[in-house]
Amino acid sequence: MSTERSNQSNSNYEVNSYRSYGSIFDPLFSCGIYDYFSKSELNSVFSDPIMNHETAIRLSHFVYTKNGIVSNSVDYMTALPCLDRIVIPKSKLKLSTQRKIEKNKQMMISTLRSINDKQFIRDALFTEMLDGIAFYYFETKVSTADRTKFLTDYEVENIVEINEAGINAKIITLPWKYTKIVGKKNGRYVLAFNLRYFDDYTGEKRERKLKKYPDEIRNAYKEKQNRTGDWVVLNNDKTMCKKIKCKDTEPWGRSLIIAALEDVLYKDYFIDTKRNVLDELNSKIIYETFPEGKEKGTSALSKKQQEDQHHLVKQAVLNKQDRKKVNFFSVAAGTKIDSLDVSTDIFDDKNESNLSNQISLDLGICASLIGAMTTGNYGSSQSNLEMITAQLYTWVYEWQTELNYVINKNIIQDNKNKVEVYYFPTSFVNRKNFFDMMKGLYDVGGSLSFLIASTGVDIDAYLSTLDNEIDNGYFKKYLPHLTNSTISKDDAVTGRPVTDTPTENTIKSRENGGNNIPSPSDNK
Repeated sequence: MSTERSNQSNSNYEVNSYRSYGSIFDPLFSCGIYDYFSKSELNSVFSDPIMNHETAIRLSHFVYTKNGIVSNSVDYMTALPCLDRIVIPKSKLKLSTQRKIEKNKQMMISTLRSINDKQFIRDALFTEMLDGIAFYYFETKVSTADRTKFLTDYEVENIVEINEAGINAKIITLPWKYTKIVGKKNGRYVLAFNLRYFDDYTGEKRERKLKKYPDEIRNAYKEKQNRTGDWVVLNNDKTMCKKIKCKDTEPWGRSLIIAALEDVLYKDYFIDTKRNVLDELNSKIIYETFPEGKEKGTSALSKKQQEDQHHLVKQAVLNKQDRKKVNFFSVAAGTKIDSLDVSTDIFDDKNESNLSNQISLDLGICASLIGAMTTGNYGSSQSNLEMITAQLYTWVYEWQTELNYVINKNIIQDNKNKVEVYYFPTSFVNRKNFFDMMKGLYDVGGSLSFLIASTGVDIDAYLSTLDNEIDNGYFKKYLPHLTNSTISKDDAVTGRPVTDTPTENTIKSRENGGNNIPSPSDNK
């Protein structure tokens, strides 16, 4: 009877193990897509990104900010085109119209510089890739010379253009939340702007907002009280709009990022799983097995001995992080101390590399180009660059058409002597090949202007410098070194030297061309 009571009293004593409440890294990593977007919102974007364009655009901006592969791909594609340009007349050059066309060309060049056309096109490409659509307004007004030395709070707090007297041209970005395509006119989109945009502001803040927008929108807002309807249809000759990855009949475009969204979500889930495994490794599970008693399921230690040994081992394990101390403890014979192993196969770089490759392919860019993979084929990378360049310049030419239209309509205003800007299909990768092609055309009588522009140098700057060097006699003062490439038959650098004191016979030979008489040796 006493033996049975003793065995029952020596049964295993269960003590709660130590656990850590949270990690200091939890706030850093709790910023996944599901923390900001519900599952129903994601499903709506996958099913119909056009009708759910607002959620799609917000999601696109979030992924661009969070995912390095996506942001680098978009940034590289934005910077890839060189945007070297040349201004060309559309009508045949005649003597009577030469001065008009030259004047119109200078007006086009001046306007392009004023609006910083290269920066505008890069901004348009960037916006299209993120939002799927971009809206702009080409504002022109006659400005007076600004001699003001004192500025208002608004002028200090906001970026304000300060121009000399003349035509002030600038491009204003219209917010996608309050702008919409409502039709087409002469092949170009007609836009409408929602005036409720300004209702969210009052007083001075509203005035500041209104000053940033074109006169057409400001005047429409002032007249809003006398009219019904919140949307104002904008002047088609002043607006610019393009969309990508959609039909012409669809009111919104598709973001470049939407195609990669599924793989981005899966990679986020994969990385979160890796972090959980890493947490398991850092919070290692250590367990203790007491020595077994005579009967199975019982311990040779009493309840008090089990408690004392458990707390002793627990204290030693918790103090293990202090490297300046030596922790020593003893346990009863037969005690086993072990830990649960966690599989680390998920940390294989190959798994994550495959996901990075897939995201890059979804965006249409080879992973090796942005360093998302360790191996890559040079030939395939070059082919991918050519395809990316072709796609980008399809979009560039669309904005080229828009710029030509609004500048000719609002600045030049000469339908008989139109001029247009043309952007070369060159990138920072194929610029040398394009220059070699232009040089080949120039060698057979091609255009010098195209040859100069293909280098990326401004044509007017180059020719003005060349004219200045000719006027100053640079080419007479600084002759090129005589080599096989620069020497001619008129350069007296070979043969017998010319004497300064010729004899009478020498003079006669020169005058009658005696040295040019054929000799028998010429027929050999």
